[in-house]
Amino acid sequence: MSIKILKDELVHDGEYVQYIDRHFVDMNGNLGIWEMVRRKTFGRIVQVAGVTPDNHLVCIKIYRIPVQDYVLELPAGLMDKQGESEAEMAKRELLEETGYVGDEPELLVAGTFNAGLTGDELAIYLIRNAKAEQKPQPEGAEDIQVMTIPMARVLDFLRQSKLKVDVKIAGVLPFLAEKLSAD
Repeated sequence: MSIKILKDELVHDGEYVQYIDRHFVDMNGNLGIWEMVRRKTFGRIVQVAGVTPDNHLVCIKIYRIPVQDYVLELPAGLMDKQGESEAEMAKRELLEETGYVGDEPELLVAGTFNAGLTGDELAIYLIRNAKAEQKPQPEGAEDIQVMTIPMARVLDFLRQSKLKVDVKIAGVLPFLAEKLSAD
């Protein structure tokens, strides 16, 4: 017997997310309810690993209201503009959150990242030759500072950082190293 999904029950319909009770039959034939969250977006979340010509990773230090603290992250955004491609979104997010522009985005890796809570998927793109072109243009709820970290020191920086760190940075490093060393 395999797990069988029976139905989704909408518990709360917020402006950006829905809270869902997913009813299912488990491997032993028992009924269960899985509490989950669903975003109201048009596709995968897009995150950007911008790398400068002198081999620095472009990161952001952003205040995150749920953790009530600053978090070191890669720029990212939700697919909230219908018809926009992931590559266009990657360029837009890098520019808006950091003021940087660069080469055409290259997909590094994609997949789930919090499958016990949400069906969200994440696509992480590389933008090479990232250069500061303008001041960042964060939205009202975004308190952002741009940071660049030498690629050769990113792991040490993450280990020693006093900031909370988005672990997706460490997760993308092997993919970045493979792409960058192929040049």
